[in-house]
Amino acid sequence: MLTLLIGGMVLWGLLILVAPMPQRGGPWAVLGAAMAVRLLCLCLPPLLSDDLFRYLWEGRVIGMGGNPFVHAPDDALWSQLADPFRARVNHGELPTIYPPGALGLFALIAQVAYSPLAIKAVMGLFDAGIAWALADTLHRRDQRLDGAWVYALHPLGAMEAAGSGHLEAAAVFALVMALRGRSMAWATWGALVKLLPGVVLLALGRRRPGALAVAALVGAASILPFADAGAGLLTSPKAYASRWAFNGGLFSLIEAATGGAARGLAAAMGALAVGFALWRHAHTPERVALWAGGAFVLLSPTVHPWYIAWAWVPALLCGQRAWTLLATLAPLSYAALLSYDPTHSTWTEPTWPRWVLYPPFFLALLGEWLWRQTQPGPWRPFTRRSWPSMGPSGSPSPTPPAPSIQSPPSRP
Repeated sequence: MLTLLIGGMVLWGLLILVAPMPQRGGPWAVLGAAMAVRLLCLCLPPLLSDDLFRYLWEGRVIGMGGNPFVHAPDDALWSQLADPFRARVNHGELPTIYPPGALGLFALIAQVAYSPLAIKAVMGLFDAGIAWALADTLHRRDQRLDGAWVYALHPLGAMEAAGSGHLEAAAVFALVMALRGRSMAWATWGALVKLLPGVVLLALGRRRPGALAVAALVGAASILPFADAGAGLLTSPKAYASRWAFNGGLFSLIEAATGGAARGLAAAMGALAVGFALWRHAHTPERVALWAGGAFVLLSPTVHPWYIAWAWVPALLCGQRAWTLLATLAPLSYAALLSYDPTHSTWTEPTWPRWVLYPPFFLALLGEWLWRQTQPGPWRPFTRRSWPSMGPSGSPSPTPPAPSIQSPPSRP
């Protein structure tokens, strides 16, 4: 069944990639389509990831007054506690890695309904909200809604959110809402759920230092309930940064060339990319988000399929289509699960998915860049009123400019 699911996701994504998008219907129509797709995914069991069990467990720990940064799921403290999900938490020897905003969301969901379906439903709603926010943002800018329709109908976001319950849906929703209204409040909440929206927070706060200071204070205050963990706040982030590796893109090439220095070098390259984006695109925060998300996806040692949303969603706002190809091929990395050993919780990552994922993506990225140097690229932000009509060959039909009407010069 896993092979069919992976293959089906890729074929479904390829169909969306090449199919013409609807040209009628506004943001609410996009939301309706997104909800329908995610409702289908909600019916599937979480076959591709078990992260949602940690979400539920850590939400329960907070509800009991505990600190997920202090006691890991495998801690002896919980040995007498009956719980249907604790034993299914991956890397139970490690405490939480999630920021305070995420933990608060987990606690809220666990208090309302302590079940995987609740996590999947909430994240599915957030993910449908991403499609709506994309559509509404494009509509406000008087642009076509192609990118929003793609996200609404594409399987990756739907499967990772409504199918697997991944937290990225909530954080990326906050990111898009921040871009939609240049909202520092949304960017702040997004940074408290996942750290990456903090880059957009810096861009939005460039001319609003007071609001940026308030956001920093909110972030500091959110850590206070967990401050008794001390150095334990960084236990899992350190483990993730130093040990985890899966499906790396450019990082794999950097590691092959530099060995043990690869992680530090990749982090420095990512910081330079973010710094350049904040300098060069400070007035277009969606491009800052694209640079930051793209650097994260391409330079990270670990690239799970749901990570790609960090670059893909801003790319849809910016009218770049190559990232949709990467999102379409990303489920191939789940081939590693075919070797999963449930007895020892181990699996072997094959190398072939990287060769299928990244070379076509880089070629598409290069081709799109070259295309844009000479003529309008895919989803160029023409206004709806000025979108060129298509000729018989599928190319824009030339429309002669209207004659210029000038008033005769006045006589002296």
